[in-house]
Amino acid sequence: MKNTIIYLIGHYGVGKLTIARAICAATDARLFDNHLANNVIFSLIRADGRTPLPERVWRMIDVIREQALLAMEELTPPEASFVLTNCLIEGDPEDRAAYDRVLQTATRRGSVFVPVLLMASDAAHAVRMASPERAERLKHTDAASAERKRQHTELLRVSHPNRLDLDTTELPPDQAARLIIEHAERLA
Repeated sequence: MKNTIIYLIGHYGVGKLTIARAICAATDARLFDNHLANNVIFSLIRADGRTPLPERVWRMIDVIREQALLAMEELTPPEASFVLTNCLIEGDPEDRAAYDRVLQTATRRGSVFVPVLLMASDAAHAVRMASPERAERLKHTDAASAERKRQHTELLRVSHPNRLDLDTTELPPDQAARLIIEHAERLA
């Protein structure tokens, strides 16, 4: 896989990071997990994964994310591939802008762009939310609020010809990674 940007989009606990790591291990793609940017700020304010965050946090994180995307555009070899992760919600203008900015990065690099929408059952989400690794990575860990978010918010509507939808409820991460890689390779 060369010069490809895979964008994994899904609610909390769907397996974005686990699948992203599996893709990177199989392809040598570079990972830009949303928490790479988030945790710069989260660690300083001691975010605990349960307490609501001040709205200003997101503007600060956007600055970090923008610099990372510029580095992808300007400082990386043209053949480099990337896997990005995020929870993007329909109706949130900042989430739409974040998606559009990643698409813009792919366009500027001349990369194959592969948006992947990940979903899982409520039961799978509930089990995954309790993972100790989530707390260690300063991720959202409140299963009840995560369930409310899934029930009351829709993932960003992505209409892109390269879009792939995957249900990860029963799909092991390595198999999900393989399906995504095969899809991306068919598009190249």
